[in-house]
Amino acid sequence: MIDKKIAKKNVREPKKEIDPNTLGGRVRWMRKSKGWSQTDLANMCGVTYQNIQNCEMNAIKMPRYIKEIANALDTSIEYLVKGETQPNVVHVPENITLVSADTPIKPDSDADYYVVKVKKNKQLFLPSGAEKVGKVNKVFIGHSN
Repeated sequence: MIDKKIAKKNVREPKKEIDPNTLGGRVRWMRKSKGWSQTDLANMCGVTYQNIQNCEMNAIKMPRYIKEIANALDTSIEYLVKGETQPNVVHVPENITLVSADTPIKPDSDADYYVVKVKKNKQLFLPSGAEKVGKVNKVFIGHSN
């Protein structure tokens, strides 16, 4: 009896799905959303494409070049590692306006809050029961009207 060996001819195993809830998955998703190859990202980070490949496959728990990856992808290390919402990005629905005040305003369920407009260099008059709790210093408009 003759033993016959069956040769595998470039048989690739199917690609494993990358879990988007992992560091590697988030790096891969962000890289692909920018249309970059692993080599592109590697060049921006000063590492090899194999380093990026290992990171995306979660073969490395915490790459020494995580800061460079975060900078290149324009995100935070916290987002890549923990998946927490990006701290510098606020998604505002179209019908919302956000205002920033010069002092922290603590919500009080027994009070209503209003935004009033006072001409520059004019005094703000407050009726009885009203209290100035802060001055608006920036307005973020999330609507078109």
